[in-house]
Amino acid sequence: MSFTHIVTFSWKTEHADETALTTALLALVRTLPGVDLYLCGPDAGVTTGNWDFGVVGRFATQDAFVHYRDHPEHQRILRELIAPHLAYKSVVQIVE
Repeated sequence: MSFTHIVTFSWKTEHADETALTTALLALVRTLPGVDLYLCGPDAGVTTGNWDFGVVGRFATQDAFVHYRDHPEHQRILRELIAPHLAYKSVVQIVE
């Protein structure tokens, strides 16, 4: 069984530092057990109307995801790099 977490963000401002956000998220997941796949970054801009930033994380277990979700560094990233710029987010989680 694996647990996949998919989230997209739409910014309310154009001042979101997507490079810092990508760097911080990737640095965090490299330190965590149970992360099988992790992709994040700004929209490629190929299709109009897309959201601004996306994250796809595949975790070995639901518990590994919860550890990531609740990790203090993840909470700091949410608070400092995402929340100030966030207009909307969508989240879906899939258990395989």
